[in-house]
Amino acid sequence: MNRRELLGAVGAGATGVAGLLGTRARSAGEDAGTITTGTTTTSAEEDGFTGIDSSADRPFATITVGSREGVQNPENNRPHVVRVWNDSQQARTVGLRLVRDDADAPVLDRRVEFPADGFLTVRLLEPADYALTVRPGGGGGSPGETPTATRTTAAAASVGETVRIPRAQFDCNRSRTDVAVTADGQVESGTATTEAGCPPEVTGRTFTALGGSCGSADDASVSFADESVTVAGSIRAPNPCYGAQLADVSVTSADTLRVVVETTEPDGGVCAQCVASVEYETNLAFRDRVPETVEVVHRRGGETETVATVSRGGWTTTAEGTVSGVGGVAVAEDDESNHRDRT
Repeated sequence: MNRRELLGAVGAGATGVAGLLGTRARSAGEDAGTITTGTTTTSAEEDGFTGIDSSADRPFATITVGSREGVQNPENNRPHVVRVWNDSQQARTVGLRLVRDDADAPVLDRRVEFPADGFLTVRLLEPADYALTVRPGGGGGSPGETPTATRTTAAAASVGETVRIPRAQFDCNRSRTDVAVTADGQVESGTATTEAGCPPEVTGRTFTALGGSCGSADDASVSFADESVTVAGSIRAPNPCYGAQLADVSVTSADTLRVVVETTEPDGGVCAQCVASVEYETNLAFRDRVPETVEVVHRRGGETETVATVSRGGWTTTAEGTVSGVGGVAVAEDDESNHRDRT
């Protein structure tokens, strides 16, 4: 047994999904990119596959692939469940081969004996792009039929049908892919998911701090792109030898991102005796969507200042009210009227 797998009996799979999109699975030799998944109930009805309808209350076994250790933002990257159903009144053998796009070898490759009308659950714990190839083997059909009467083609049995499970299915929603092997050896599939809006997830970050210079600027601007947010500003420091660093990036609510920039102590040496400003810029990349609001905070020692609260579309909130920025960028000027939150 692959050490990344665990086979055992468990309870029923995830429930409470919003809708199911049924598709006819492609053969392993066809273009996997043409396989579709989604949450549209009407499409499921049009394609004729509405999910597993087994008389069994629970799967006869569960295979767990991967580990939750090391998964970043686990609440925003939930496991994905795959259920494979023997839609037949006879027991049969089904080959299951699961490939992870970024892995050198299959993470699952085995033949499983399915009872009549039984289903098996595969739990994918690690977010990634996967392809599951299902190879119907012996058995199947209806009681009294001979094996040849099931019309399971040699191509389907040897090559199998492939179902894609994209990385996008691993988010804050609970999702499930159902795969059915029909009595005549055909493979059908569909994916269902809840439709809750997921909070923004930071997938990458860069930060650049320039040398300090005499001045008193202490402000920030925010610009929004389709998949990223850029914050540029100047943080006030005791003298030009101080630096700046990105101290914290956190999602404080469903649509608000808090960015904290703080000063760093100088390395030593002679420095000009003047109040200074250190310019900086940070770029934050997101998966799925960017936040609607960004709060920029400057930290110096024990003092914290909120220098800008900017909403997508170029709006910033200050103590005097809400004003618009220009071209999607809003700037909180260095003025005592700006909203400051000191701790």
